[in-house]
Amino acid sequence: MSEPLLDRAADEPAPLGSMFKLYVLYAVAQAIEAGELSWDTVLTVSEHNRSLPSGELQDEPAGTTVTVHDAATKMIQISDNTATDMLIQQLGREAIEAAVRDAGHHDPELMAPFPSTREFFQIGWSDPAYLETWSDGTKEEQRDLLDELEQQPIDEYDVAVGGDPVWPQGVEWFASAEDVAAVHRALHEHPDPTIRTILGGQSGAEQEKWDYVAFKGGSSPGVLTGSWFIENGPGEQYVVVLQAATDDPAGISATTQREFFDLADATLELATN
Repeated sequence: MSEPLLDRAADEPAPLGSMFKLYVLYAVAQAIEAGELSWDTVLTVSEHNRSLPSGELQDEPAGTTVTVHDAATKMIQISDNTATDMLIQQLGREAIEAAVRDAGHHDPELMAPFPSTREFFQIGWSDPAYLETWSDGTKEEQRDLLDELEQQPIDEYDVAVGGDPVWPQGVEWFASAEDVAAVHRALHEHPDPTIRTILGGQSGAEQEKWDYVAFKGGSSPGVLTGSWFIENGPGEQYVVVLQAATDDPAGISATTQREFFDLADATLELATN
């Protein structure tokens, strides 16, 4: 897995969509290993961690509780944004940023400060002043903005997500394909078997062809991504990462998505033939 079989711009950072949640899972794994958290720790839905879809927990009333294990599973397997933000709130932004560094990101400052999903929606599609501050502000000004947004509830009727992509203004999470491969390796080398179980629960591929498949993808306006960690026999491991981004509001169509995942299937076949 150390030598790439095929790469194109694999060292260039690009927007991740929900693939960034791999870093949150790695931060969870680190906290559990350090004894700061357990899979049974209880988290509570509140107006300060409720996000927008995708997911299920955004529809639950304040006071609803889930375990860290449940939240992490929902975050990876159905890309639940509220579950993700509950974990970020529990761990703290700095812990996620440290996990980005520890997982081998080539330039961790690209992911700092690290926004939650609800903050991503608020910056991108609510008050235009937030987008201006994020795009043009210093790191300190960006952190001040996140501190402000952290105290504001979010409502799907107040934030109309869509239209022009905002990743060209820096509103996203950014990493290269090599970075994504590195965090996959870090997760699968972690001694806690629960990590592999969570990652392997929704493969996005024909899993019966391989011994093990882990998947995390993502999307946002103008962004489509997918990553697969596969095992095919003893010691034979591969990571496949695809990232697509456009500033065209209509650039990621249903046809584009179909072609994207057809390409992924072909690449997975190439890796194991």
